[in-house]
Amino acid sequence: MSLKKRCSRSGSRTLPSGTANPLWCRTSPRCAHFWHYDFRVNGRRYRASTETADKHTARDIEARERARILDGKHGIRRQKDVTVRELWALYLANYATPNHKPSTVHRERQMWRVLDRHLGGHLLHEITSFTLEQFKARRLAERVKPATMAREFMILSSMLRRAVEWGYLLASPAVGVKVPRDRARRTRILTPDESARLLEAYDHGRHAKVKPLIHLLLATAARFGELRVLRWRDCQQGYLWLYHTKNGRSRRLPITEDIAAILDAIPRLGEYVFVSWRTGQPFKCVLTGFRAALKVAGIGTEDVVIHTLRHTAISRMMDANIDPRTIMEISGHSSLSELERYTHPREQRKAEALRAINVSPMDTKRSQTPVLSFGKSKAVNS
Repeated sequence: MSLKKRCSRSGSRTLPSGTANPLWCRTSPRCAHFWHYDFRVNGRRYRASTETADKHTARDIEARERARILDGKHGIRRQKDVTVRELWALYLANYATPNHKPSTVHRERQMWRVLDRHLGGHLLHEITSFTLEQFKARRLAERVKPATMAREFMILSSMLRRAVEWGYLLASPAVGVKVPRDRARRTRILTPDESARLLEAYDHGRHAKVKPLIHLLLATAARFGELRVLRWRDCQQGYLWLYHTKNGRSRRLPITEDIAAILDAIPRLGEYVFVSWRTGQPFKCVLTGFRAALKVAGIGTEDVVIHTLRHTAISRMMDANIDPRTIMEISGHSSLSELERYTHPREQRKAEALRAINVSPMDTKRSQTPVLSFGKSKAVNS
């Protein structure tokens, strides 16, 4: 056993410098100070107070602590310790790269920088639910949005699940840890007039070549990432095929007259439909030109993003009384609950719905019930 008392580290009252030794105790080891254990398992050092001055009890506590560690309660399972940074390397090579799309892997690499800064040096068995709660608190204290923190936590939770499957942990500490959701979801959609002004804003300046992409986003309710890598060979026989979808399931959209007019106005410069004139490759980012077009069109940039175009297109289909099943086939949603996130009734439709209730005014002359005045107190006669 490796028990010791801190007050017995030095038998001298004074230190070599001549100052009094604060750890020295006259009656040690029979004093009332606590015993501390200090031992190593698989190269990892464990030391803590037993919270007792009785040596026999302290020995039992140390023995139980050794047994709990060796039995895997801390996730060691009698094997070499692995850091979270080492687990990330295994996760990236053996799970993320073979199973995720390149764009998803790129996003995971970016989020790993944050995880590495907070948890990269921790040993895997040191990660507890309390450690994860501390990580959440620190990220929210850094004023990141809850949705951003939730995506980071999803990657960390996936890594811990792989660690359980690969035998590095007995159970994931992320189980049961709640992640706050972003309650303030975007509900902004563009009116027909705003959509027209946005497209007109692209007629001027060096971003005019991006206009067909913005127009097609409004016409198809597709995601930006789905249309960004669209090829000409995917636009054949009257259909527009989307292969690079979020859920991995391709879908087919009929080419209407409006969609055909948009595609006919695009010059064929290569394999892809939307190509940058500088690189000859698909557009990587159109946010700069999109924000500039919003300012020219007089549309606020605080609550309007490129994904607002998808919200707008789906909401317009709902306003046209298109059945939800057809909208799901076009948008690529797999459930009605996911589709409801993108349907935002306009304020005009809300007002029309309230008027449809058609409640007749109250006949105050016939009513014998006294009207209560809220917020005003009346004296009660005793």
